[in-house]
Amino acid sequence: MTRLDQIDKNRVVSPTPYLAPGKPLVRTGVQITAGHWVLLGLAILAILFILFISFARSVQIVAQTSDLEKPGEMLPVVADVEIESWIKLPVGNRVMVLPGKHQVVVSAQGFAMQREQIEVGGERYHQFPIVLQRLPGALDINLSPEVGAKLLIDGQEFADLPGVVKGIPAGRHQITIDAPLYRATKRELIIRGKGLTQSLSVTLQPAWAELSLSSEPSGAIISVDGVESGATPATIKVEEGLRALSLRADKFKPFEQEIAIVALQDVVVPAIQLEPADGILEISTQPPEAAVIVEGQYRGISPMSIKLAPNKQQKVDLYKGGYRVESIEVTALPDQKLTESVQLQQDLAKVEFSVQPADAQIYVDGTPRGRGSQTLMLTTLPHQISVQKPGYVSYTNSIIPSKSSRQLVSVNLLTKEQYYWANIPDTYQTVAGHSMKLFKAPGLVKMGSSRREDGRRANEVAYTANLTRHFYVSKHEVTNKQFRAFQPTHNAGNYKKKSLDANKHPAVNVSWQKAAQYCNWLSEREGLTPFYQTKSGFVSGQNPSANGYRLLTEVEWAWLARNKGNEVLVYPWGNSQRPASNQPVGNFADDNAAFLLAFTLSGYDDDYQASSPVGRFPPNHRGLYDVAGNASEWVNDWYSAKGNLENGESGKLVDPLGPEIGEFHVVRGASWAKGHLPQLRLAYRDY
Repeated sequence: MTRLDQIDKNRVVSPTPYLAPGKPLVRTGVQITAGHWVLLGLAILAILFILFISFARSVQIVAQTSDLEKPGEMLPVVADVEIESWIKLPVGNRVMVLPGKHQVVVSAQGFAMQREQIEVGGERYHQFPIVLQRLPGALDINLSPEVGAKLLIDGQEFADLPGVVKGIPAGRHQITIDAPLYRATKRELIIRGKGLTQSLSVTLQPAWAELSLSSEPSGAIISVDGVESGATPATIKVEEGLRALSLRADKFKPFEQEIAIVALQDVVVPAIQLEPADGILEISTQPPEAAVIVEGQYRGISPMSIKLAPNKQQKVDLYKGGYRVESIEVTALPDQKLTESVQLQQDLAKVEFSVQPADAQIYVDGTPRGRGSQTLMLTTLPHQISVQKPGYVSYTNSIIPSKSSRQLVSVNLLTKEQYYWANIPDTYQTVAGHSMKLFKAPGLVKMGSSRREDGRRANEVAYTANLTRHFYVSKHEVTNKQFRAFQPTHNAGNYKKKSLDANKHPAVNVSWQKAAQYCNWLSEREGLTPFYQTKSGFVSGQNPSANGYRLLTEVEWAWLARNKGNEVLVYPWGNSQRPASNQPVGNFADDNAAFLLAFTLSGYDDDYQASSPVGRFPPNHRGLYDVAGNASEWVNDWYSAKGNLENGESGKLVDPLGPEIGEFHVVRGASWAKGHLPQLRLAYRDY
């Protein structure tokens, strides 16, 4: 008992349930031991492994690099491969990983570490090639002779030689070694890279010859292709080829020459005589931009620098338009710099101005120079002159004053109206084909007839009117063709079976209303303001300020037909009672029309029985045709026995348009149907 107590002294004694004799033992709970837990863990791991094996994919990473000997082919590389995945299972040269994206790190000695991302898909087996790049290599180049040189790799300057050149990319390269005075050496070389150093020995071939130079004076600086190479006398090494040789010395002109050098063939140049340097003349003028002429040779525009032959006196002329020629004498020493500033004097010429009106302002180049006639002194340059006065059209012109002869500028300004009429054409053509002639302000017009004139009628009252306005007049009467453009239904009719309706014959059988409306129609076609006011298609008034067409006034017709200088004609052919039989002056009732008409002009033959084409007879002294023949003509005026005296006193009538109102309109001029001598008079008036 004592011994048992010693053995179980730390054990807890639990009561044992009572078991009746002959009854089986019944346990009341299950006991889980550590072993059970171990077994459970192993079972879970087994299940997870089975699941991983079921879903995992076999991945092989193949490291490779390009074959330097055979471009385009790849070589395998023994490398350490690490797939960054939280669960993976290496199996030989493969690794089991779950599908998805994984980072792969590949490293090998002599290669740059490569990190890439791979994507494992649903296929059972995957293989991913990873290309490794060789680390750069080094090249130990030994030159013979050992001189400084440039190393070019594939045409690009890479390093200075001699020495070990590091950092050369692995691969096949074109190696060029370029040393001064030696021919360039080229090699094709494979750089193994991987941090290895390769060796290359190169023997350079000479490409130079010795050049011996001397000069007078000595001490001139020698340059070959712009690089200084000592001073004369000297023997220098020069690389083969065509070289630019120059010698420079203070106060002497540079000596320059191209010289051909052949390798290993030395050259001795005879002594070079240097020429003294030119002097420099810095010349300026006031004002600037004057022509600079040295010893008769143009050299440029001031301000400028000029080279001058040394130790020689030279003449310099300075010329600028509008200024006098200035001359200076200069002598420059070798390489001496001279400075000259010359003040030019204006070259003036006299210009006389004769100006009307007397108070008009004269401008020269936009600057006012006084009013009225005067004499100005102007430079002998082109000038823009202008003469101006309010209300007048300005005169502008260009002149070049000269001393060789008297120069007079005569200007007579015109008002705007005067200028307008002075510059409009003397003739023009209307859209209807009328040839219009300009007459400018005729002045005084004698109207009516003398009481002593044979055949005079009571309605030929004598008075004087004044025409101050310019006006155009058609050279010919309106033809049937022209009138039909306005009124297509027009028919001039016939007289005793003699047609008056030919296209080129004057339009007759026309009312005054239609004649006035024709004028308005022509005005509208040319965009002019109609002269005649109309109401309901009927001419009811006039617009004297309009610029459109109208019929001639009676005073205008009389001036055109009768007034010739200070003389007033009685008949279209003059003042004699009979026209010359051999010289027809118009279409009147002649012997040919005797069987048609009661009165004819005996002994007169104009070749026409009725009307004739317009313009077949000579024009009158105003250049107008058929004024007093062929067809009688409507004029603008209302008819009055007193003419324009109905509205004013003789001598005070200015541009009269006729009486203000009337019953009939005036008809002037004889026609083919008139042969009674009193009716052929130019003073004859009808209505």
